[in-house]
Amino acid sequence: MKKVTGVGGVFFKSKDTATTKDWYRDNLGFKIDEWGAAFVWSDIDTNNKQACSTAWSPFKDDSNYFGPGTLPYMINYRVADLKNLIDTLRSDGVTIAGGIDEYDYGKFAWIMDPEGRKIELWEPIDAGFGITASPWPGHVVGLAGIFIRSDDPDKTKEWYKKHLDVDDQFQFRDLESGKEVRTTWTALDKNDKLFAGTDKPYMYNYRVRDLKALIDDLKNKNITVSTDKFSWTIDPDGNKVLLSQL
Repeated sequence: MKKVTGVGGVFFKSKDTATTKDWYRDNLGFKIDEWGAAFVWSDIDTNNKQACSTAWSPFKDDSNYFGPGTLPYMINYRVADLKNLIDTLRSDGVTIAGGIDEYDYGKFAWIMDPEGRKIELWEPIDAGFGITASPWPGHVVGLAGIFIRSDDPDKTKEWYKKHLDVDDQFQFRDLESGKEVRTTWTALDKNDKLFAGTDKPYMYNYRVRDLKALIDDLKNKNITVSTDKFSWTIDPDGNKVLLSQL
């Protein structure tokens, strides 16, 4: 059985969460609520229309939620059997950061990776959020990629593969098109040129319904957009925002 089955959430610290959420709502079409937003998709294996979700949320700069992690972001990974996974990780010497918390929307536990990242593990009950199986009407339709800066990318990828069974992509089904799509995941050298334009130790790539229309819209709002090898812009917190065509 695969340990990690998908991405449950992407979280990052923000100097002004209200401004950041407004920017993503007004410019990328994020469907924002009190906590942030949720990308909705369906599982490939079950091939049904039951909604699965990936959370997106900015946290206040002084939040302790990422502690004892030392970095200003955290990734949540969906898992199939949290208790057995935690028992296995503990026996493998992985640092466990707390117990298992249980809610109407699933079970949660936390571990630390070798480079100081706090990882949230979630055995989901998606129905607990009351999310419907319908795509967003805005420009962005989902999460296309996660890139993390690393002092030793090969060692980092090896650790994630060994302990969490994380490869370089998570496959799922897009609700709007019905196509099989993917979210890429990779650790890159901290000096990799893909991080040019930001000093953040992470970067998120978003899947867009009509990339050309979005770029035109951003330019009309006097927002700088690069369209060389990758399409990207910078949000109010200095995050480099990669944009990819659905």
